[in-house]
Amino acid sequence: YVVIKPKYDTTMAAIKVNIESQQRLYAEQQKKLNNLKTIAELYKKISPSDLKKFNGVLPDAYVKERLFGEFDEIISQNGFILNSVNISKDEPKTAEDGSVPVSANVGRLNLQLSISAIDYAGFKNLLRLLESNLRLFDITNLSFSPSGNTANLTLTTYYYNK
Repeated sequence: YVVIKPKYDTTMAAIKVNIESQQRLYAEQQKKLNNLKTIAELYKKISPSDLKKFNGVLPDAYVKERLFGEFDEIISQNGFILNSVNISKDEPKTAEDGSVPVSANVGRLNLQLSISAIDYAGFKNLLRLLESNLRLFDITNLSFSPSGNTANLTLTTYYYNK
C-alpha cells in the first residue's frame, strides 16, 4: 500500500488535469460552434439580390476582358473614345513602402485608361460615373488636356482572392 498509494495519487492528479483541459477545449469548441451557427443563420438571411450586389462590388476574380468591356461601355455611352486600356495585377506591398496594406484575401488591379474626344464637362461627368459605379475604383492619377480633348486615368480596382 505504501508503494502503490503515491503512484495512484500521481496518476489520479494527472487524469484530473487532463479531464480539466479536455473540458476547457470542449467549451472553446462549443463556443466556436455557436458562432458558426450564428454566422450560418445570418448568411441564410442574405437575399440573393444583396449577394449579387456584394459580388458586383468585390467579385471573386477578374476576367480582364470583362473589365475592358465594362470600361468600353461606360466610356462609349457618353460619346467618348477609349484609345487604350492597360490592365496589370498589383503585387502585394508592405506598409514599409508607404502603401496602404490590403488584406491577403483582396487582390488589386491597376488600370491605365487613355480617352479622347472628351471635354471638361464630360471629364467631370466621367469621374462622377466612376465614383457612383457599383464596383470599387480608386483613382490614383488623372490628367486632362483641354487643348487635345484627351484624358488619362490611372485606377485601382479590387477583387476577392479565394
